[in-house]
Amino acid sequence: MPAAGGPAKRLTHLGAGVCTISAWDRDGRRILFASDAASPFGTETIGYTVSVEGGAPAPLGLGHMRTLSLHADGRLVIGRNNDDPARWKRYRGGTAGDIWIDAAGNGTFSRLIGLNGNVCWPMWIGDRVAFLSDHEGVANIYSTRPDGSDLQRHTNETTYFARFPATDGTRIVYTAGARISVLDPAADSVRVLDAGTPSTAPQTARRFIDVADSLEHFAPGPDGTALVLVARGTPITMPLWEEAAVQHGSGSAVRYRETEWLRDGKRFVCVSDAQGRERLEIHAAFRDAEPEVATHSDIGRVTELAASPTADVVAFANHRNELCLVDLDDGAVRVLDRSSASRIHDLAFSPDGRWLAYCCAVSPDEATTANPETSIVRIAKVKSGAVHDATSLLRVDRAPAWDPDGNYLYFISTRDFNPIYDALQFDLSFPMASRPFAIALRADVPSPFVPKPAPLHRDKRDDDDDRRDRKPPRIEIDFNGITGRIIGFPVDEGEYGEIVAARGRVLFTKFPLKGIKPQGRNWEEEDDIGTLWAYDFDQQRAVSMQSDVAEIRLAADHRTLVYTAQERMRAIDALRDLPEENDIDDEKLGNEPSRRTGWLDLTRASVLVEPAAEWAQMYHEAWRMQGEQFWDEHMSGVDWNLVRDRYAVLLPLVRTRSELSDLMWEMHGELGTSHAYEIGGDHREPPQYRRGFLGADVAWDRDAGGYRIAKIYRGDSWDRAIDSPLAAPGLDVREGDVIVAVSGRPVSETTSVDELLVNAADRDLPITIATAKKERRRILLRTLRDERMLRYRAWVEANRALVHQRTGGRVGYVHIPDMGPWGFSEFHRGYLSEFNRDALIVDVRYNRGGHVSPLLLEKLARKRVGYDVSRYGPPVPYPPESVAGPMVALTNQFAGSDGDIFSHCFKLYSLGPLVGKRTWGGVVGINPYHRLVDGTITTQPEFSFWFVDVGWRVENYGTDPDYDIDIAPHDVRDGHDPQMEKALELIAQRTASTNGKPSFEGRPVLTIPNALSHTPN
Repeated sequence: MPAAGGPAKRLTHLGAGVCTISAWDRDGRRILFASDAASPFGTETIGYTVSVEGGAPAPLGLGHMRTLSLHADGRLVIGRNNDDPARWKRYRGGTAGDIWIDAAGNGTFSRLIGLNGNVCWPMWIGDRVAFLSDHEGVANIYSTRPDGSDLQRHTNETTYFARFPATDGTRIVYTAGARISVLDPAADSVRVLDAGTPSTAPQTARRFIDVADSLEHFAPGPDGTALVLVARGTPITMPLWEEAAVQHGSGSAVRYRETEWLRDGKRFVCVSDAQGRERLEIHAAFRDAEPEVATHSDIGRVTELAASPTADVVAFANHRNELCLVDLDDGAVRVLDRSSASRIHDLAFSPDGRWLAYCCAVSPDEATTANPETSIVRIAKVKSGAVHDATSLLRVDRAPAWDPDGNYLYFISTRDFNPIYDALQFDLSFPMASRPFAIALRADVPSPFVPKPAPLHRDKRDDDDDRRDRKPPRIEIDFNGITGRIIGFPVDEGEYGEIVAARGRVLFTKFPLKGIKPQGRNWEEEDDIGTLWAYDFDQQRAVSMQSDVAEIRLAADHRTLVYTAQERMRAIDALRDLPEENDIDDEKLGNEPSRRTGWLDLTRASVLVEPAAEWAQMYHEAWRMQGEQFWDEHMSGVDWNLVRDRYAVLLPLVRTRSELSDLMWEMHGELGTSHAYEIGGDHREPPQYRRGFLGADVAWDRDAGGYRIAKIYRGDSWDRAIDSPLAAPGLDVREGDVIVAVSGRPVSETTSVDELLVNAADRDLPITIATAKKERRRILLRTLRDERMLRYRAWVEANRALVHQRTGGRVGYVHIPDMGPWGFSEFHRGYLSEFNRDALIVDVRYNRGGHVSPLLLEKLARKRVGYDVSRYGPPVPYPPESVAGPMVALTNQFAGSDGDIFSHCFKLYSLGPLVGKRTWGGVVGINPYHRLVDGTITTQPEFSFWFVDVGWRVENYGTDPDYDIDIAPHDVRDGHDPQMEKALELIAQRTASTNGKPSFEGRPVLTIPNALSHTPN
């Protein structure tokens, strides 16, 4: 190995998502490592070697590996799939660790050992192979001979899993439960290191954060003069523009949520977890006083809160699908309603406080189960608790809002079924299905959309001022026939958000309908930025009042509207004069916070964060949410209190936000279940110097003095963000040309193109090219931020070309990378041009999951039963876009979640044989409702999947292929795909079985009568 000391040097600049240094080569001059940098899939990491002097890494050409270890004599051992059993304890699915070894040193690999557990992190120790395994329950270090015999255990961890081993070839160091231990196999001893890391632990230092960066919730005061909000778990009250902001609560050790003003405008109610479980507290808004505890019983996790405008009564919904009322005078809690299908939401008290409207999923009748994807508006009488249906069950009713004068209840609903034809295939959909509606609360209340006589001169605002101090009207409701008194607003269908009601005017938000544009391997919908509309009943017209609006809340004065716009907040008069024909002109007011502009100054307050206290609160909240929402109330037999205590004792040792993440992953891992994630949060961000990409493979050519372009990857030429910059029109760059300089800096064997592209993502750069004729020319191009989409496209097109070439174009090929918008897009991109061949190979290898598998299976399951035959055109299949012949599906261990479900259902639907490896085995679904206080998403496995053939047994196992075919490391090296070979073999057999059927233009199809001899009836 090279001598220690000297300045550190960065050896690679791959821009990789995963990079694991695993081994040195025999002469100590090159490092072996694994990275996903050049893989089409983020789950697949590939082995590389790079010189200690730097330069371009060279792929090992052995396919997927997570870790690897090289013996002094050249024998290589590879760890595939999993490398940390602690994050999903007792995992036995398709991506359980798997060790392959070139035991003879001749380049042919075989599995080292078969154990019922996670087997990973292989390391040569002398002439034995050591590794991690949890096949006995807790991960420990074991070893065998190179032929897999003589299994021995070397550690005895019983509480915490052994993790992240590393070796110098003689000893092994590993961690378990925040301890670092050293294993000496020769002495058969394990020693815990007394390791100290002198540090000020800067991530534990307290700091202040801006309210705008951490806003969770807001509510305007009853009289429209003040605001209560929650930022980073801290309640804050502030007058809209004048005076100071006041912070409440106990700091980072306690989290507060869902703040709402009480009727007097001097107090607010909120959710607090001060005692380790949630309760309601009452706080004084602008004076010092100890909070009052409003509830003492178990109220579950509150999902929504609403306060009566006329009494000290609070309604809340919780995670148990309950709607509850709390009398703040005595803390008594009443359950008003309970849904059998999903959470109750959108709580709204009537102006007189006598009624509570809300949305609830209900059963259409006693014989039918409630559908969680539907909801109606219900109205409960606060005093008696009597519940009435205000709308009929159709699809989704939501966001009820009361008319201040007590005549109507407004809501948003998907009650219009006006389909739109799909532009790419024979299909229709309802992308714009919602609009606002009104319910006449009594039989004598007329439609609000019939113009009424009015004087020529009338100032609605003055009229409203006359009534501002009046008591709210007593609202009477005639429930007899109420569901037949629903009236639609005369506005177009669209994507509507929230709705609120001022006097004589209703305001609502509307959002643009846009396609989800997959970029690379990800998909993200743009921020929810919409337009604020008003429907004025006097003028009988709808007008857009404000653009760039997200959330809206209307004060109990029915005039003061507060809305958010990105990270800003503004208050406006809901009854201000409407612009003419959507002519919004607020820019002249400026953007400075003031009463005149309406913008609020959120910098008046900042929140103190004490990380250690906040991390402890987050840990316990994450643990509590699993206990409350995990699909099995018995927690799969796990002692969940014991789990809390096991990892809580490590909290005092946490010094960084990343360590907290790791601790929560280990805690969640005790459930032994999929989809128990911890994602995101307030992590310290290092400087971001994103590497630019050229969408090409290059290799050092010493004779040419540069990096020769071996392959240029093509995406879509019409979208430069997913095509190689070297392929841009006019550049005339070709494979075989040589890159000799980047931005004027010459390349060398130790100064790679990748290195010179660091901090150059999405930038215009000059590149110097030497052509095959030895001509040098300087070109200007814009680099990519990511080239994985290009590599994915090349992988798919290579597979498709192979299938077409081997079958004479008679068999189609489709790959589905996930079961989300990207996968839906890629499926149709391939399927609509491939389905009409004689047969189809459907490839779901590496499928990352999602939720669209039913849509794709429905398309594949269409049975072709006939044709539309015309005089001049080809026969058109019926049903349209149905597969012409047999199908085969390919899957592997990286197909998971909805990829598991698709693979299993492909078999259940008898669509064809399944070829490949057993899938990931994670089908307990999630719906991440809640974030932790720093924005972290933790997921609670809530929906366990059951199949008619195997019951619950796809979870933590996967689905078995009909033909179990592996791809060994030497198969990758030799350019061999045994899974595809088997699929082609099966397709050939099944296509041949159609012999005897007549053919049309050389294709075996259903019998088609001669159109010329056909006589219509």
